[in-house]
Amino acid sequence: MPFPRLRMFGAADSGRGGRRRSRRAQQRDQGEDYTPPEAPSVVVEKRQQKIGFGIGAFLLLIIAGVVVFGYYKEFYAPPRVWAGSVRDTEFTMGDLVSRIRVLQGVNRYQGGQVNLSTVPFEYLQNLVNAEILRQQAPVLGIAIDDEDIQTELRRQFSSSADVGQETDPGQLEREFRQAYSSYLTATGLSDGEFKVIVKEQLSMRALAVLLSREIEEEQPHVEIQWIQIPVDGDVLIDEVEIRLKNEDFTRIAQELNSGSQFTDGNGYVGWVPKGAFPELDGILFGDEEKGIPAQAPDTVSPSIFTTDSYFLVKTLSAAEDRALSNLMGSKLLEESVDKWQKETLFTGTKAGTVRMNFNSRLYEWVTDQVFITAPRIERPTPVPNPNQILPELGQ
Repeated sequence: MPFPRLRMFGAADSGRGGRRRSRRAQQRDQGEDYTPPEAPSVVVEKRQQKIGFGIGAFLLLIIAGVVVFGYYKEFYAPPRVWAGSVRDTEFTMGDLVSRIRVLQGVNRYQGGQVNLSTVPFEYLQNLVNAEILRQQAPVLGIAIDDEDIQTELRRQFSSSADVGQETDPGQLEREFRQAYSSYLTATGLSDGEFKVIVKEQLSMRALAVLLSREIEEEQPHVEIQWIQIPVDGDVLIDEVEIRLKNEDFTRIAQELNSGSQFTDGNGYVGWVPKGAFPELDGILFGDEEKGIPAQAPDTVSPSIFTTDSYFLVKTLSAAEDRALSNLMGSKLLEESVDKWQKETLFTGTKAGTVRMNFNSRLYEWVTDQVFITAPRIERPTPVPNPNQILPELGQ
């Protein structure tokens, strides 16, 4: 052999094989799971994938959070937002929507519409007023029980037989149940919801009876005629006042006045007692505290602004004591109930026992909810003809 000494120390191939054997031995020493280091490009690629997955997960969390927050804000939170309270009894926005839907169902049944531009806040006041009356009922001596409610339901929905006609009690009972059931179906109300309305109506009627006892049958009246112009109409009150300088009052009243239960075609109202039209009292009866005299006969007032109309009032006769007519008695009683509600609401608000919470955002939410669930009644069902809620004086 040319290089005999190489066998003593091992050849070059023998050295590389030893190194391989050494690495394998190290791998066995470190365990079966050992893997050789990855190439730098593979490491960078995996790091980028992890970063991408992290960003994607973060964005998904943000989107999910926005969806959850939107659901909470639009659907979960508003119905539970506090809307008002009377002492320890609270109403939520969900309660308000439910009550407006009740009103909506009744109005659609009768062929009318709920005015969503004004109803939400007004009906919140109605909820509060009804609760105030419920809490004060024991003090006022008002007690409405289930028998009273059932009697009122039968008065509204039972058929009446003609004089001398024989009746079958069983048939009348079936007709009552059918009429009442049809009404609930058409309005979308439950029996419990409608009975709440009936109880509130009966309580209001009882309050009116109490207040009617304080109204004198004979009191001062002023004879008047008026021109009534709607606030949202096309006619400007200033233009009417200019016309009155050269034109007859009656002729303008005939032209501009819309139909009213209080006037004839000439704008003649007749004898009006104090308090029947509170906005006109200062003109018709004067104000001693402010030193304002009553308007003289055959003169026309300046324009008087009310919630929905402008009035120009012509006094025909000076004040004199007269007996109340049925029409003016009912109007005076209606104003008395409204005055009681306003006074108790003001007193409770001032004392902190009555509170209300309403703003434009909540108003919009309530309006949207009521509009979405508006009952779709193609044609109004014939409605019972209940007597007026407020009794006539003397009843």
